[in-house]
Amino acid sequence: MRSQPDDVVAVQLLAILNDADAPEGDQLDAAMDLEDHSGAWFEQEIFKILRRERFASVLAQVCAAALAGIWAREGRIDRDFFPELRRTALDEVLGILGARAPHLIPREPEGTRAPR
Repeated sequence: MRSQPDDVVAVQLLAILNDADAPEGDQLDAAMDLEDHSGAWFEQEIFKILRRERFASVLAQVCAAALAGIWAREGRIDRDFFPELRRTALDEVLGILGARAPHLIPREPEGTRAPR
C-alpha cells in the first residue's frame, strides 16, 4: 500500500477531483493547481483521473497540462505512463513539454505512435 504525501493541499485537490458531486468549476480550479505539487503517489492519482476521463474531457486536458508542468519542472517523465497518453491529453502534454522541456519528449520509431 502506498502512503499518501505529506502535502495536505495535494490530498485536498485530489479529493475534489475524485468527488463525483463536486461542481465542474471546482474540479477545473483544483486541476489547475496540481502543477504546484509532486510525488510518485500524486502522479499515480493523476494517471487514474486521466484514465477515468479517457484522456479526452476538459478535466483531462487540464490535468494533463498540470502533469506536463510537473514533468518539465522535475526534468523527467514517467516512461511507463507516457505511451498511454492520447487525444487532447497527449496534445496538451506535447505542447507544454515542447515549449518548456522538449528534450523530455520520447522519440518514437516511425509508425509506432498510439492511436488518438
